[in-house]
Amino acid sequence: MERAENVEVMTGAVCEGRFADSWLAVVSGRRLHKIRSKRTIVATGAIEQPIVFRNNDLPGVMLTSAALRLVRQYRVRPGRRALVATASRDGYAAALELSEAGVEVAAVVDLRRHPDPGGESAAAAERGIRVIAGHTPSEATKGRRSGRVRSVRVSPITAAGRFGKGGESIACDLVCMAAGYAPAAHIACHAGARLAYDRATSGLRIVDVPDGMFVAGAANGSHDLAAVVAEGRKAGWAAAISLGLDAGEAPAVPDERGRGRNHSWPVFAHPRGKEFVDLDEDLEIRDLRDAVDEGYAGAELMKRYSTVGMGPSQGRYSAVNALRIAAEATGREPSRTDTTTVRPPVTGATLGVLAGRSFEPVRLTPMHNRHVEAGARMMVAGDWMRPAFYGAEADREQLVAAEATHVREAVGLIDVSTLGGIEIRGADAAEFMDRMYTFTYRRQAVGRVRYVLMCDRAGAIIDDGVACRLDAEHFYVTATTGGADRVHREMLWHNAQWRLDVDIANVTAAWCGVNIAGPRSRHVLGRLAPEVDLSPDGFPYLGVREARVAEIPARLLRVGFVGELGYEIHVPAGCGEALWDRLMEAGEPEGIGPFGVEAQRLLRLEKGHIIVGQDTDGLTTPAEAGMEWAVARNKPFFVGARALKVRDQDAPARKLVGFVLDDAEATAPEECCLVIRDGEIAGRVTSAMRSPHLGRVVGLAFLPPQTGEPGTRFDIRRANGEMATAQVAALPFYDAEGARQEA
Repeated sequence: MERAENVEVMTGAVCEGRFADSWLAVVSGRRLHKIRSKRTIVATGAIEQPIVFRNNDLPGVMLTSAALRLVRQYRVRPGRRALVATASRDGYAAALELSEAGVEVAAVVDLRRHPDPGGESAAAAERGIRVIAGHTPSEATKGRRSGRVRSVRVSPITAAGRFGKGGESIACDLVCMAAGYAPAAHIACHAGARLAYDRATSGLRIVDVPDGMFVAGAANGSHDLAAVVAEGRKAGWAAAISLGLDAGEAPAVPDERGRGRNHSWPVFAHPRGKEFVDLDEDLEIRDLRDAVDEGYAGAELMKRYSTVGMGPSQGRYSAVNALRIAAEATGREPSRTDTTTVRPPVTGATLGVLAGRSFEPVRLTPMHNRHVEAGARMMVAGDWMRPAFYGAEADREQLVAAEATHVREAVGLIDVSTLGGIEIRGADAAEFMDRMYTFTYRRQAVGRVRYVLMCDRAGAIIDDGVACRLDAEHFYVTATTGGADRVHREMLWHNAQWRLDVDIANVTAAWCGVNIAGPRSRHVLGRLAPEVDLSPDGFPYLGVREARVAEIPARLLRVGFVGELGYEIHVPAGCGEALWDRLMEAGEPEGIGPFGVEAQRLLRLEKGHIIVGQDTDGLTTPAEAGMEWAVARNKPFFVGARALKVRDQDAPARKLVGFVLDDAEATAPEECCLVIRDGEIAGRVTSAMRSPHLGRVVGLAFLPPQTGEPGTRFDIRRANGEMATAQVAALPFYDAEGARQEA
């Protein structure tokens, strides 16, 4: 089979389920294979069944198949002295194999009165293994120190499920059980087949197998090797014939199904209980009888009332005996008692397999090709690809510094299309903004921009941006690159309760934008928007205008995230590349150049502007981040207001502060490096970069409030374990009066 070119043999694989349209979920290692088959042959074998007796849950009591697996696969001796309880020749074969592995076999206890002569039973007798027929284990006793089985009481069987007085106690530390088999019917049942109790074989069999599926071997009730092989051949023949292939004559199959393999009633109630039917759920015989007495006699009802079959084994070792107990309690034949529904997965599946194939969406801005053409080194930002910087990776630090310097001294252009864009329209737009954000917006003038800070219901910062009031009932709000979808969901969720008269639309994909920044940015923009008064009085800091830039309809925002005179220009997404080209062309006389996210982060750090998600975490409050100025305490309500009011009763446990390294030549510590004071962890670094304008490393870090005064020194433990000395510095590091961004 392995040599056939058109056959792939998958070893170590498990078919976890069969779903609609013959879809088979096959797990091999950490990979899920999705296989669709025209025909399916189920040859999954059978599952050995236990004997139910008192204290059958003790360590050392196991199925013969489990004991033999330890011997065969792992060369582990499962015990020193064994008692094998069986109802077929398989128990004798197991006793012989255990004996060969060095395990002393105290006795074979055969539940049948008349064991099969010859074969394995004769071989056991020749080896001197004692056979006790017509008896059953009735009670196991544990050792005081070891906790595992020490001996087993063997009693004569007087009727189905009954044992009498007498018998004997046999010392052993291993009990192997072989009471019969149940078909491994999971895949067949997933396809629509069902399990039924067969009186002839005293076990379950698979019935109502759907078209296109064939069952063979032990799963079909055959256990003798010759019959198993013949059934496999016949199943393959039948599958080929159903596909219209020429497969010759049908192979003959000997009728060996279930002969002498299953005991009709291996369930023995003890006066003192503790005969476990379902070892997963610690269910005794009386628990199942109680379920019937309470009216939960049906298999599905009993399962849900008692939890039988709901453990990790999914009833593999309890379903048959539970059916027998339910039949006895209701006075019905087992063949007239139903079984529970078998559902996937067959074995426990890992979360990685359930998650499926790794997939991360990638979004590109309308100007993406222009960045690639300019030699940008792209980075992942949320779902987006953004230019980190322009040039060779080897020159990263110098290039980032050069881009930042160019913005400070001349003019730069950065793609900000990844910022979220949300339209808030309606008569209650201002009221909605007041409720969603911490600042006040009811009196915000039309044509003005205002900072927005959003908290969750626990008072923790989750996003920020700006709100542009385009008219009395219309706000255009930006959100962080990674937070746009969450902000939109939060807005929809809250307004589903508030029912304010607003329309909320996520227009992130409809718009794109750039930020042109630097002392010469006004000159460049003036060439493309001549009808807009760009003078400081005509278009002041934190103003917004709707106009045409290079004949493209645009929204102009006068903002200063990088701390320089600058304008965000938002245009329809389809016009983004044209806008980029026209700005680069118009800016040639001023030496305009693109800058990436790294330079932007450096410039904003010099101004002390935070990045939500980098300088904050899931617990950071406005007070901890130094953002109290953005919280309107006099508002009657906003999301998180109550939590912040409660938090105000205690001083913040930490404070975000600026710092500089003492060593002017030192390299910047990595983000999340620990802050150490007096040998103890006192906080962590959130941002740190070398500033070419200040000639040293600057950064932000969380510190205890009492140590946040400028001039306070502390240590930073780098990733390699080395220590760097820093001191708290007042924010911002650059242009404290804001003269440049408000020029």
